Amino acid sequence: MALDITQQAPVISTGPNAAAAGPASRAYVIGMPIASAGLWMAVLAPALVVLAIKVSDITTPDTRAGALSLVAGVGAAVALLANPFFGRLSDRTTSRFGMRKPWIVGGSLLGLASLFLLGSATDVGIVLVAWVVAQLGFNAALAALVATLPDQAAPAERGRLSGLIGMTLPIGLVAAAFFAQMFDNALQMAVVPGIVGTAVAIAFAFTFKDRVLTEKPAPLNVKEILGSFYFNPKVFPGLGWAWLTKFMVYVGYCAGLLYLPYFFTDHLHIAESQVTGLVFQATLVSSAGTVITSLAGGWISDRIGKRKSMVIASALIMMAGLIVIATSTESNQVLVGQGILGLGLGVFSAVDVALITDLLPGNQSENAKTFGVFNIAQALPQSLVPAIAFPVIAFGGYPALFLGGAAVGIIGALLVTRIKGVK
Repeated sequence: MALDITQQAPVISTGPNAAAAGPASRAYVIGMPIASAGLWMAVLAPALVVLAIKVSDITTPDTRAGALSLVAGVGAAVALLANPFFGRLSDRTTSRFGMRKPWIVGGSLLGLASLFLLGSATDVGIVLVAWVVAQLGFNAALAALVATLPDQAAPAERGRLSGLIGMTLPIGLVAAAFFAQMFDNALQMAVVPGIVGTAVAIAFAFTFKDRVLTEKPAPLNVKEILGSFYFNPKVFPGLGWAWLTKFMVYVGYCAGLLYLPYFFTDHLHIAESQVTGLVFQATLVSSAGTVITSLAGGWISDRIGKRKSMVIASALIMMAGLIVIATSTESNQVLVGQGILGLGLGVFSAVDVALITDLLPGNQSENAKTFGVFNIAQALPQSLVPAIAFPVIAFGGYPALFLGGAAVGIIGALLVTRIKGVK
């Protein structure tokens, strides 16, 4: 059956007593994960290789590391803030086309335009500006895209759909790596995945009936803007415990992820020439595990009606993988640990999103903002772990860092038991 892309979005009540979404359409179930994978591919392709290649081309060997750290660090900080901020704006958007569509389309196009600038830049300052704008655009699109889940899907099917969403990041990662190795210059590496990702995201935007706000919200003040980056855990204690669980689990995950290349060279004494290949193998193994279990984990949680026990189990599996890596004496053991880590991450990613969705307050007007705040729980460890890693490594080496991260993740997993009102 052909899709009617000219249909207007339905007018749906957005007040505190708004009815729950009905069953998601087939077009939504198929299109939303594809759009998510496309956006991840578009933003991950530059992060994987393009930034390093571009910075290396326009700097000297003595300055390229510092320049890359500056560009990547500022970009990460912008992404951290952009996701909840634009999520908040999408919650308040009164466009006749809907609340989410304008941000999905506009953010994707802005991100794509910045990739052209990034790929052709001849100065570090231009690279920095282009990457910041790319992060703004693609995070605006991603924030609005994720917020369509509680808008479009009934509670009984959110675990299954969350499982599909959980698969999209590793798929986007592998797709980005695939496109990157097809080309030999930074412009093509950045722009081709961006074009493909933007195209599928925009195509998706015209296949679902978006919610429309019937009342124009009051203008945002400074307090409300700052409120885009947090919610009150005293008012929403379940969300508070869920945020802390996600944050601590990702502290453990990032402890192993960020320092894996140095673990190969400094601890296992593997030649640097072999490390790139090993890291790629580890990424593939972990991503395969995530894809395998993400959909199954969400589907099972829907069938049994339990989220918390599956969050705990999956997080413990992740940390078990990290312990295997920490105690490895050769590279194959590391790959086994990465596989275990990926298997746990797939279930955790799926059920965690479903748990958060079940805990959302009855007022639907801040769904995207809440998801954005949870994105901070996932992104913040990428900045905090490097800050505390040096003294830990100096004291006990990389195994101590991995084991310490596993301990933090295990504690975080157990904190989910404090959540009330959800099984």
